[in-house]
Amino acid sequence: MSQSLPVGAVLNEAFQFGLQRWGTMIRFAWAPLLVGCLLVAGFLGLMLNVEAIMEAGRTGAAGQASDYLRLPAPMIVFFSLVLYVLVSVLFSGIMASVFRLVALGEDENRLINIRLDGPAARVFWASLLKGVISTVVWCAALAIALVLTGKNINGFFGDLGALFSAAMSSLALAIGGAAEAGAERFAAAEALFITAYWKTVTYAFIIGFVPALYISVRLAPFVAGSAAENRLILMGSFELTRERFWPVLGAMILMGLMIFVISIIFELVSQIMELLSGLGAAGGLFALIALVVGIIHLGLMIFYNAVVYGAQFAFSAIIYRRLKTGE
Repeated sequence: MSQSLPVGAVLNEAFQFGLQRWGTMIRFAWAPLLVGCLLVAGFLGLMLNVEAIMEAGRTGAAGQASDYLRLPAPMIVFFSLVLYVLVSVLFSGIMASVFRLVALGEDENRLINIRLDGPAARVFWASLLKGVISTVVWCAALAIALVLTGKNINGFFGDLGALFSAAMSSLALAIGGAAEAGAERFAAAEALFITAYWKTVTYAFIIGFVPALYISVRLAPFVAGSAAENRLILMGSFELTRERFWPVLGAMILMGLMIFVISIIFELVSQIMELLSGLGAAGGLFALIALVVGIIHLGLMIFYNAVVYGAQFAFSAIIYRRLKTGE
């Protein structure tokens, strides 16, 4: 295997994939995303008390989060976990298809591409394991930060729960049409939490940043490689990145910066197109122009997401393939 990683070639290949195979990304993703949206919509319909939400929207009254929920908290947690697993499995299928296309050249050219096979399962478990490892690192950093700042762990999670409750109330009010009241409620709860724990969170970030970054780099080829080999390659990922830490880190940083720049450009274009869409209120020809601009904007959003996600997924698979084969 090569002792270095051609960072420029990796980035070029990743963005070439995004630009050239954006249609493939749409083909891979449309069915899983549609099913995922239906699952989320069904979950929200089961969980939320629509009547209470609409009443809150009419009055602007910000009640407790429990006022807007049909189910008790334990059941909501259970169904949330089930929803998370189902949506994650669907999303894992999209990633598995891209990983195997980039790493192995595999593409079955199916229009409906809902994968529930071995590679999709490996992506799910590898992503979950990677997330658990990262969570353990950050929880350890938080525990140390709580000790250093003299904060009580029960109080911290209690206040975090209150912040979550405020977020749920804000969401319910926004759905009901009282977005301003919901935003004010969440902003107040957020300000209280930040005031009480800003030092703790800052310490946790400082303590956990380096080990979390190290783990992220060493596990960079883990998920894509697990899909390509149809087996979890946790230790294999550490072996692949041995003596290649800095090139992989450099590639990850540059990839992040390029995505950031592209997202800023897209946001500016979107703002301009939204302003043009606002001309529709004038009626006549302006309404037609606004309609055309709106259609173009929607198409541009689909294209942008297909390119960006395609490049990001391809990036992981390219890292794996090049480290594995020594290209």
